Amino acid sequence: MKKIFFKTLLFFVWFHGVAQNDSLVNRLGEVVIVSDRKLTNHSAGYKVETLNDSIIVNNLESFSALLRFNSPLYIKEYGAGGTSTASFRGTSASNTAVIWNGININSINNGQTGFNSLTVSLFDAIDIRSGGGSLEYGSGAIGGTIHLNDNLKFSNDELVSNQFIASLGSYDTYNSLYKLKVSNSKWTINAGLSYNQSENDYPLLGTDYKNTNGAYENLGFNVSGSFLLTKFSKLNFYSSNYFGERLFSGELPNPTSANDKYQDINYRNLLVYTFENKRLSHEAKLAYLFQEYRYFDDKASETFNFGLSDRYLLNYNVSYRLPKWHATVSSYSEYESAFGKTDQITKRNRKQFSQSFIYDQHINRILYFDAKIRKDFNSDYQVPFTYALGLKIKPLNHFFIRANGSKNYRVPTYNDLYWPGQGNLDLIPESALQSEVGVGYKNNQFSIDVGAFYIQAKDKIIWTPNGDANRPGVWVPINLSEVTNKGLEVVMSYKKNFNKHQLVLNANYNYTLAIDGATDLQVIFVPKNLFNGNLGYNYRRFSFFYQQLYNGKVYTTASNSEDFVIPHYFVANTGIDFKLLNTQNQQLKMGLKVNNVFNKYYVTQPRRPMPNRNFNFNINYIF
Repeated sequence: MKKIFFKTLLFFVWFHGVAQNDSLVNRLGEVVIVSDRKLTNHSAGYKVETLNDSIIVNNLESFSALLRFNSPLYIKEYGAGGTSTASFRGTSASNTAVIWNGININSINNGQTGFNSLTVSLFDAIDIRSGGGSLEYGSGAIGGTIHLNDNLKFSNDELVSNQFIASLGSYDTYNSLYKLKVSNSKWTINAGLSYNQSENDYPLLGTDYKNTNGAYENLGFNVSGSFLLTKFSKLNFYSSNYFGERLFSGELPNPTSANDKYQDINYRNLLVYTFENKRLSHEAKLAYLFQEYRYFDDKASETFNFGLSDRYLLNYNVSYRLPKWHATVSSYSEYESAFGKTDQITKRNRKQFSQSFIYDQHINRILYFDAKIRKDFNSDYQVPFTYALGLKIKPLNHFFIRANGSKNYRVPTYNDLYWPGQGNLDLIPESALQSEVGVGYKNNQFSIDVGAFYIQAKDKIIWTPNGDANRPGVWVPINLSEVTNKGLEVVMSYKKNFNKHQLVLNANYNYTLAIDGATDLQVIFVPKNLFNGNLGYNYRRFSFFYQQLYNGKVYTTASNSEDFVIPHYFVANTGIDFKLLNTQNQQLKMGLKVNNVFNKYYVTQPRRPMPNRNFNFNINYIF
């Protein structure tokens, strides 16, 4: 991997030398290219949270940490740096769709995205939309969607901007990032390079052991661009590349026995042509996505198990605006051909054609709604029509009422069906009906959103131990006849400026009941209570932040045995930053972050303690 890193670094040095003909200039006449218009245009009635630049920079150590402390998602992680998944509202990780520049990137093998295989610092914008109304990205996103976008900006004057971030932390942890943005009135190009590594050998609190066999390193490289073809049309491209290697930590009571290794490679490439005038817009997308993993039972051996997939997508979208009605009619057509295989599963090809229609309208900027319908034609399953409806009303200044409902459908993944010794060929697709109602208030300083949700899932697919009487003690996927998820969510933010002081407060609280209809007990790995809050304070060149997380008790057995639970945990991080330079052309900031500041013992998976108190020193230079 180090050879790949240095070759990529040489490319950046050359590219920087070619591009930097002018110094940083004022951003005049800036035009932003939105890579995912569907999120922007079709979210009436849904809760959408945005993680801004300052939040991302404060959580560069991992994508899992970013989401755990700043979102309404429940994060399940097999030790720091290990396999990590995210879920909404008590649904499973495969009901969470990860969207990269408008393309669903969940694995076709397991239907999920590993969040420690994504480089958080390379994305310009991260948005989180809760609820099952994201039919334009696939019908299986019952819980919600996480959107990773690259922002492209044209400017009337030529602009060259650089950003360099480096950090040094406990347990020989190093993170580095370089971003380059070049633009003028005709074209714009963004490029980013990230390299991270750690010995990750933190002490396991309450024991005499360390987190042995936990080291990791990864390299991420993104490049994107946009070219103005005519006054109305543009050609955009996006490329994301990731190379990672991590050792799998051992479990208590004998963590030193671990000796395995995991490598993963991801390539994502997307070409987009857009045409837009006052009434009509077209968008054509062509995408190729490649994923491969290699699992080494012995890290010193050359023998490994593997899995890989190739996905080809062709997408055509057309929208027509009806100005007199303040409405838009949109059509989304997509053809996908996906190939997946492992060393134990022969190569299989799943094809799907999807057609969606969406109608958006607002009435006097008081009532906003969008109606969606989708039909999938899948080579393996008969998929029914799915639909969604979102509604937002602003009856008074600053107040709003929102509501949404949807029908969703998810087919089993390759691993669900074919995994040797664990797959279940008798699985049937899961379906869900859901609804949500929320009220809120928003002005320039304060916002609050309180929502209640209800999900009724039928034939829900869940992996569970002892799910098959003929395979005792083996984790297998089964269909639960019915699962009911219901709960309450509260999102709040506050910002106050006075003199040269600024105070920022953000908080999320979720209460979730996910009940298995057959047992009337809580579904495994669903906390009833989840809270996180962030406090930020800025004065002149000084800034301070504090993060607090409370994760309630989690059951790990279908019987809800109190002998096998993940206890609740209360974990906090804090940090300070100081700007050494703060001019129009240069900003230099240095900071110190303390993770798990109160040195609390906690686990997100049984027998896998998370890191004790640890430190991170960082530098952020923009020029």
